[in-house]
Amino acid sequence: MTGVSTRRAATRERLVEAAVTVFAEKGVGGASVEEICEVAGFTRGAFYSNFEHKDALCEAVLETLHADTLLAMNEALAAADALTDATLDTLIPSVIGVFIESQRADRTWALAGQELRLYAAREPALAVVYRRFHHRATTVFGQVMVDALRRHGFELTAAPADAIGVLHAVHDYGTIGALIGSDSIEGDVKLRMLVEVLRAFIRPLPEASAPH
Repeated sequence: MTGVSTRRAATRERLVEAAVTVFAEKGVGGASVEEICEVAGFTRGAFYSNFEHKDALCEAVLETLHADTLLAMNEALAAADALTDATLDTLIPSVIGVFIESQRADRTWALAGQELRLYAAREPALAVVYRRFHHRATTVFGQVMVDALRRHGFELTAAPADAIGVLHAVHDYGTIGALIGSDSIEGDVKLRMLVEVLRAFIRPLPEASAPH
């Protein structure tokens, strides 16, 4: 049973990786099950034994993206906890730098993520799934951020969901801008802007509630 489960998991992973490749090049709407199976090296039968339809595969891709982002955040938090005596101006760039480096940042994954968002905007059924992932991620990341800041003697100046939303928008702007190569986007704009935006959302804890 374990061998079967392991093979099934490996098949699903290959289909997810193949879907990301095809989504990035053709968009979700333009990607066919046949093309995804060809890239993965499987038959349609293998696909439908793992996924009911293409939207179910989209959900699996979203799950992978969510897990990768959570892993990157955990890596960033570990880096933050290691910098016990760092100032805020040192801590923020270091933590965000680790977060960015820990993510899958290649062109294919970046484009696939954006294509999934566009597809969710067009397809009501996937929009429900996308909103569920977004809510879960925002809730988890917001609480993690609040707890981490408190350990270092700081707090957010806005609701966690609002801060996460703005940071997400800046992250996407930097990611897509780097792929486009616009003249108005020079240097590591994603790191620089995330640092500036996050710094604007942080203030010291009141003395009475600061950690001792």
